[in-house]
Amino acid sequence: MSKKESDPSLLTDVPPVLDRFAAERRRFLAEGAVYGAGGILAGLGLSRYAVAQVPSQSGPPAGGGGFGGRPPLPPEPKVSQPAPLRNLKGKVAYVTASSDGIGLGIARAASNAGMKVCIGYRNEERLKAALPLFKAGNAGVLPVKHDVTDRDGWAKALEQIKSQFGKLHLVVNNAGFKTFARVSQASAEDWDNGVAVNFTATYNSVAACLPHMLEHGEGGHFVVTSSMSGLLPGSIAGVYTATKIAVVGLIEALRVELEGTTVGTSAFVPGGVNTDNYVGSGEENPYRKAQAARRPPNAPRFPSGPSPLMDALEAGERVMNGVIHNDLFIVTHPEYMPGTKQRFDAMLVSEPVEDPPPSEARVKGEARVLHAGIYPREIVHRKKKRKSFRTMAV
Repeated sequence: MSKKESDPSLLTDVPPVLDRFAAERRRFLAEGAVYGAGGILAGLGLSRYAVAQVPSQSGPPAGGGGFGGRPPLPPEPKVSQPAPLRNLKGKVAYVTASSDGIGLGIARAASNAGMKVCIGYRNEERLKAALPLFKAGNAGVLPVKHDVTDRDGWAKALEQIKSQFGKLHLVVNNAGFKTFARVSQASAEDWDNGVAVNFTATYNSVAACLPHMLEHGEGGHFVVTSSMSGLLPGSIAGVYTATKIAVVGLIEALRVELEGTTVGTSAFVPGGVNTDNYVGSGEENPYRKAQAARRPPNAPRFPSGPSPLMDALEAGERVMNGVIHNDLFIVTHPEYMPGTKQRFDAMLVSEPVEDPPPSEARVKGEARVLHAGIYPREIVHRKKKRKSFRTMAV
């Protein structure tokens, strides 16, 4: 058994990677460079949604037409996008890699909020240990065996979910490949695994599930589990950091494009979380007990006793709180904020103050990329006080 499969501190759900992902990445990057507003929608063959859902481009320009004869920018929304999934009860959630760890905490929280939950898994023993943690009397739980890097597999998973529950409202891209490979030393396999699981799988989820969410119009939401490494590259884990930053950017771009629709987006950026969902239950995790019994006597052991890390269920509740408020960033660990501020401050002080300043023509030509209204709107949105960041009902 490989280290990735036997070590519960590492995220699993990491299938073999095929050459097709290199081509998919090139296509995605090429599309991102070509398309303007509504780009991902149009790139997925959803141009009718791009036209119908993105705010009208008629009326006065918001900042000039830009280079190349592009049409003027659409008017900026005045407020942050209202939460499409304010009421979770009876809705359907699919959480990838949720038979253990943070994903299981999110799935449990969704179930406790009254959602029908689809558990993405690849390991039968892990799934068997996870199912007893769902409370009797909650809405249905559907296991979905799924290779998240398989584009066709996403379409099949969606059909399985629809056949059981009719519709899908929430997708949580939680599957991750945790590697400590440094950029300066990473192999091609390190990069292919990291990009396929941490980034391409999220794009594939959008390609498969977004048309369905827009079609039923009952409200939809995409969450991606990034990491504080997606905001603060403090650890020496370059491949992991690069892919986690990339997926945060994907979610931000998707928010820009979907603001006028019934689908929200969130980047979940947690710090340290205790991934054993049996902690506090009074029972020992049967999967981890079996794994420990299989380890050689001289193998490294995980420290026993209470963990200082956040409980997985609490992390899940904070995710669901972010969904019902349509938070662009679901940040759960404030101790990372001083370091994150230093990163952003370093960017700001790096901007040159020139005399003379850039010409008006240059500024006008760059108008499309000088401003992203999602940020000031999110700042106003987050200033509204909440009694708790763990409640799952508005």
